[in-house]
Amino acid sequence: MNLKQILVLFLFSSVFISCEKKSEEVKPNVNYIYEATYLDTFKMGNSDLVLKVQQMHESIIKKDYESAGSYLADNVEFRLEDGSTIEGKENCMKFMVEAYSAVEIEDYNVAVNLAVTGDNGDEWVLLWDNGSVVTADGASSSFNWMESFQFENGKIVMMNQFSKPRN
Repeated sequence: MNLKQILVLFLFSSVFISCEKKSEEVKPNVNYIYEATYLDTFKMGNSDLVLKVQQMHESIIKKDYESAGSYLADNVEFRLEDGSTIEGKENCMKFMVEAYSAVEIEDYNVAVNLAVTGDNGDEWVLLWDNGSVVTADGASSSFNWMESFQFENGKIVMMNQFSKPRN
């Protein structure tokens, strides 16, 4: 290598390295109308948690409830669309078996799934999904669901679920 090539390589490397440096994250200075009671600052989180939620859903659809339960913490809490709450892994597993054994979930799709981490360290997966629920008599109803899953130590400790019929 001659001196000119070394100089070009050095300059190219310097420019490349300077482009790699991340700028300091600037938080927007926004005066919200309403103050959040829990959190209002999030960053993108661990995408492996999204995969866990998808794997859990896949297990439920396949009626492999033991596998689905492997994603739940012992102290998990389900906050369901009807306003009820189920506490504890054993009770949540019982709910899943009773609720999903008698139906088939078809045409399941994920519209949005995001992993986010709050500025307090809480990890969440936000999921917007949809599908059709077919009962044993063949009746089919289509739904849009919105769910949030809170994780601790890689396990789901809380799920919030909302739904509405899909047109």
